[in-house]
Amino acid sequence: MATCTDVQVKRVSNPPRRLEGGGFEIRDIMSGFSTQDLDPFLMWHELPRKYNRPGEFPGAPMHPHRGFCELPYAKEMSGGNTDQYGRMIGRDHKGNTVEMGSGDFEFGTVAGGIEHEAMSNPQWEGYMHFFQLWINLPASQKFGQPSFQNAKSAALPVVTLAQSPQVTAKILVGTLEGKTSPCQSAHVPMEYIDFEAKPNVEYSHEPPKELARKLAFVYRGSGVVAGKECSEGQFVQFTDGDRIVVSSGSEGLGMLFIAAKPLGEPVVQYGPFVMNTQEQIKQCFSDYQRGELCKGPCSRVKYEA
Repeated sequence: MATCTDVQVKRVSNPPRRLEGGGFEIRDIMSGFSTQDLDPFLMWHELPRKYNRPGEFPGAPMHPHRGFCELPYAKEMSGGNTDQYGRMIGRDHKGNTVEMGSGDFEFGTVAGGIEHEAMSNPQWEGYMHFFQLWINLPASQKFGQPSFQNAKSAALPVVTLAQSPQVTAKILVGTLEGKTSPCQSAHVPMEYIDFEAKPNVEYSHEPPKELARKLAFVYRGSGVVAGKECSEGQFVQFTDGDRIVVSSGSEGLGMLFIAAKPLGEPVVQYGPFVMNTQEQIKQCFSDYQRGELCKGPCSRVKYEA
């Protein structure tokens, strides 16, 4: 019988904050880590929970991408006049639009190239808590056809853990306790789960063995994660192993967990382009300047419930 080993914490960091997009504040979760430390993950940003007045959130105006997948998660949009105006409005170079409200998720394979924007209604005011994750694509898929999967919150499974009814897990990507997200990663095996534990609860999670890269971000509360005290705003890198054991503190614990199979390929990134060589980066700029970056079709699938 195979032995199950508990993972340990390799490193805990306190990510810095800075301005991004049109001028909104983000917490740069993976700042200070090498691509080898993160492979196949590239970037993870949090827009910390904040109340925005009308017109205050500047959004991210139209911009290009090539060579990876982007996974925005609207953790919360609430309060104020959110019921009337509280949606993040995405638009791509083909004119396709999608609205993301509280709890919604997108798995966007930008592949060979897209241009898109993410803006809010200027009349909207309310709380926003948002995440954006980038995961790399293998070399064979970097010039492929862009495709997007959009899931409303109601379409994403929320599991009450059998081992502890005081813990829920929202499955953004992957499978847990027989429930599977409609959004799947076609080219890189991975999972993305939002765990929320009530105060003073212990639970464990054992992702599929092939998902050797394991990382987490604590977005609320505090607790002990794989034997290490962690609190709100901290990023956790794990060692090799099978099972992560978590104990929530007196305020409970909200934690995003990601895991994936490393690609082991060269990574060359320049701004919105993530490729394997410098020559490919030059090609990205040349294609963009000549209007050749986003010529192909861009498919989109929407999951309502």
